[in-house]
Amino acid sequence: MREVIRRVSKEFGISRDEAELVVASLLEQPRFHIYLNGTIDTATQKTLERKLAQLKEDMPIEYVTKRTRFREYELHIEPGVFIPRLETEYFIDLIAQCSKEPPCTILEIGTGSGAIAIALAHIFPTAFIVATDISETALTCAHTNIRNHGLDTRITLMRGDMFDALSGQFDMIISNPPYIPHSRLPALPRSVRNFEPLSSLDGGKNGIQFITKLIERGGDFLTHNGSMAIEIDEEQVDILHELLSKTLSMPFSFHKDLFNRFRYLLIGNTEV
Repeated sequence: MREVIRRVSKEFGISRDEAELVVASLLEQPRFHIYLNGTIDTATQKTLERKLAQLKEDMPIEYVTKRTRFREYELHIEPGVFIPRLETEYFIDLIAQCSKEPPCTILEIGTGSGAIAIALAHIFPTAFIVATDISETALTCAHTNIRNHGLDTRITLMRGDMFDALSGQFDMIISNPPYIPHSRLPALPRSVRNFEPLSSLDGGKNGIQFITKLIERGGDFLTHNGSMAIEIDEEQVDILHELLSKTLSMPFSFHKDLFNRFRYLLIGNTEV
């Protein structure tokens, strides 16, 4: 095992400590366990080599291990399902801070792994949530995570494109839509552009194709004092400010993420 750690450190250009963490994750063991037996059996060695080969091809480690972490929640993840980011964890904190009163009903557009819906279900323990996605792969993954966290009775999954097949109104609408301009996709890291679903990334010409639909149609699905929260790209603030000023009578505001970049758009009844 010590030889494996040395080899991983050298081949991936990482420290010994980092190599230990990588191998422990791939073997699904606590870091301090990997040295207990000193050697690894043939089957485990083959599994480890296969996973290391996937990492060398730039496959995200989350897809290799089929696991990811979002806030304090352990989640199952599959290739073809968008991997939740740290910025979205902060998005959840912002929503919690800016909510004037706990919502009774929440709609999430584009749930992916179900990470946002699961986090909001814990923050707002009396809320009922409808979470949608157009991808059957994503919905299967989300269903697994929702079931694993015991939230089957509070989160309902629906397959559909944006607001299609939806009815009724909600106190809060949440979305982390595709918002990367199409022209910037080739510049994304290989691990993103070659493995993560482009349908979760490609926001069209200016990156606001889906954001515009959320803004234009979302009001019809909001209760009188409802609110909407959307993740955006910082380069979209000016164009979205112009759009919102022309199309909405509700208040709106832009907020920065933990890296001091504008990342979030809040619309409606929020504490800002």
